[in-house]
Amino acid sequence: MDRLEKNQLHEGEGLPQKKKRKIPWSMLYIAATIVAVLLFGVFNRKFGDVFRTIGNLTPGFLTLAILIILVYFLFEGEIFRLLLRSQGYHISVKAGLKNSLLGLYYSYITPSSTGGQPMQAAYLLRDSKIPVGISTAVLIIKFMCFQCAFVLVSLVSFLGMYHSLTVQNPGIIPFAILGLAVNGASILLFSALFYKPVLHTLCRFAKWLGGKFRFLRKRKGLMDSIDRFEADFGSYTDDFAGKQKSLIAGVLLSIPQFIVQMSVIYFIFRAFGYHNVSYLEILAVQSLLQVSVSFMPMPGASGAQEIGFSSFFRNYFVNDDLYAAVMVWRFFTYYLVVIAGALMVVVDQFLYRRKRLGEASAALPEEDPHVSQ
Repeated sequence: MDRLEKNQLHEGEGLPQKKKRKIPWSMLYIAATIVAVLLFGVFNRKFGDVFRTIGNLTPGFLTLAILIILVYFLFEGEIFRLLLRSQGYHISVKAGLKNSLLGLYYSYITPSSTGGQPMQAAYLLRDSKIPVGISTAVLIIKFMCFQCAFVLVSLVSFLGMYHSLTVQNPGIIPFAILGLAVNGASILLFSALFYKPVLHTLCRFAKWLGGKFRFLRKRKGLMDSIDRFEADFGSYTDDFAGKQKSLIAGVLLSIPQFIVQMSVIYFIFRAFGYHNVSYLEILAVQSLLQVSVSFMPMPGASGAQEIGFSSFFRNYFVNDDLYAAVMVWRFFTYYLVVIAGALMVVVDQFLYRRKRLGEASAALPEEDPHVSQ
């Protein structure tokens, strides 16, 4: 080492070392998501046809479809806030709406909707300092409330439409029965997590995995984090009697929420100029479509939704506009949510980074003017 390098090292002693710049994986992922959406729109000519089709539809009914989607978001956020309050945590209406949109966005872009709840829990920990175990428990309860409403409304729809289906479209009956069975079983499966021996067994398994893989063993405090998660998650079953009212309210509010979500297609149906079928019938068919494809493992049940729509609604869009209806419906119920969610994630990341930079700057010690002189 020469004298110049030694002097530089000597002069650098005591100075704060620059932190190694981390790769912004979250921002890269967001950018990749937006690029994927844009490329889909650029290279998929049929996707572009949606906008030309929308231009020829009745604007009033399309506006109502958008308003209905916003009402659905409001239900999503408010039911979650209600269940969260039962655990002693309070978030604002704005935070509830943000959390609901982010949850739907990540659910729509991950297989079997597996990314929604983990990302919601991560955001709640970051923004509201709510422990992951507690937020996960509440999110699973929220999911179960919605599933109860989902299965109940779909079962009523199936019974009410059964005779008509046997005559007009008997091929979809097995899919509807399978969907009811799978979604009903999911309620029992997730409810088992609130039985403490089951939760304890799963956490022990997580610890066993943590000891088997080297990259997990290197994570400092992993075992303690699993213990805290188990304690926080298990706290939901403590004093369960005090949470029963909010749980019942969550199920009852999820029924109109699900009905609102299933109503979007009716306004699209009317925007195409149809008015010869009742609202209840369109609602029932849409709920049967949803229950038949919701368990498909593709992100947003893509592919299954489009094929299912063509099968379930072929007797309703009869003016050679079935494909156009599929694309418009998917745009309003899927792509619009993905685009809005991606934009919200980008804006949120930039605001959060700016906030952290501001906090870091405020925490730096003020420079002594005598030293600078």
